[in-house]
Amino acid sequence: MTRLAHLPRVRRLRRRIAAAALAGVPLLTSGCGPSVPVQLGMKNVPLDITVGNDVPTKPPAAHGPTAPPVDQALPVFAPVVTVAPAQPAVQNFTPPAPLVVGSGVVCPQLDTGKASPAAATPEVDDAASNGVWKFRSSGELSVNGAAFALPPQNTRTISAATEASRGVFTFSETGVSFGFPGALTQYRASDSTSAPANPLASPTSSFGLTSFTMPLPGGGAWVFQPATPLQLLATPAAQNTTYQPDPSNPAIPNTTGSWNAAQNDAKDGTAMSIQATDLGHVRVNACGTPVDAWQVHAILTLTGTLVQSTAEPAPATTDLTLDVTYAVATGLGGMIVDETVKTVANSDGTAPTFAGAGFTDNTASTISAPQPT
Repeated sequence: MTRLAHLPRVRRLRRRIAAAALAGVPLLTSGCGPSVPVQLGMKNVPLDITVGNDVPTKPPAAHGPTAPPVDQALPVFAPVVTVAPAQPAVQNFTPPAPLVVGSGVVCPQLDTGKASPAAATPEVDDAASNGVWKFRSSGELSVNGAAFALPPQNTRTISAATEASRGVFTFSETGVSFGFPGALTQYRASDSTSAPANPLASPTSSFGLTSFTMPLPGGGAWVFQPATPLQLLATPAAQNTTYQPDPSNPAIPNTTGSWNAAQNDAKDGTAMSIQATDLGHVRVNACGTPVDAWQVHAILTLTGTLVQSTAEPAPATTDLTLDVTYAVATGLGGMIVDETVKTVANSDGTAPTFAGAGFTDNTASTISAPQPT
């Protein structure tokens, strides 16, 4: 009976002790760090102590404003531009289309405001300039079916340029010549002062080919060295017109701007002929600078029975016809500054051959600088 009488008192004591302990928690936490509001949640426990109810409480809220959603909190990046924006067009300006040379090298268009380094005079009246001249080429030639492209950028070397005698000029050239790479060509020009005037003789003015040597693979060469130069330009030069007799000597024709000529080299077993027409004055584009010249269209034929080998002449057939358009810069001593070459059918129906091999040529070459280096 005594134990049962004291039981309510014990329960009341336990409740007071628990309440005091709970009340002391805020005091303990306030002594360390910042003050944080405390919310307590109670639930029923196995003890006979019941405080509050069984409804769960919400978790405490953090200080400061509510954080935005993650997708709104991330920075926004501008899209990457992969295509450059178009440049604004310049009014009243149309850029000229560049002239692209075979290798991709860009050659400026002809500047008509520039002066030619020398005028296209009716005659060659000065020596050529020694040095290395830059040229650009395109196209290819074929030997026995094997095609070879001309170098897009190449040079021609002028040497031994001189006035051999009064009014007579000669020079040698190494490089592409009439579509043949690596050829050695020699030229001779004379003007009207090279001999006293003679009404009973044709004018002495002329420009022609005195030698053409084409090295062959494996040694040897195809050689043409006529006793008389093969005429490449009728001078005094004039565009082809209806025949007009020489007013100073009606019995002897003056130049009409067209001519036929043929020369042979018996020693080397070769020959060349030409049927030509002077197309008149032309300005050749030396990569921006004009070079004045006389343009000629011609049919060239090369024939032969021999080639000069390293030991002795060897039999080899040449039967080749070329359709050629070239420009002679008389003011530069007679340099050929532009040429296009194309193989055409032989008149006798035979296949085109050169030095015993099947041969075709479809090339073009043009001067790239108005002076040598």
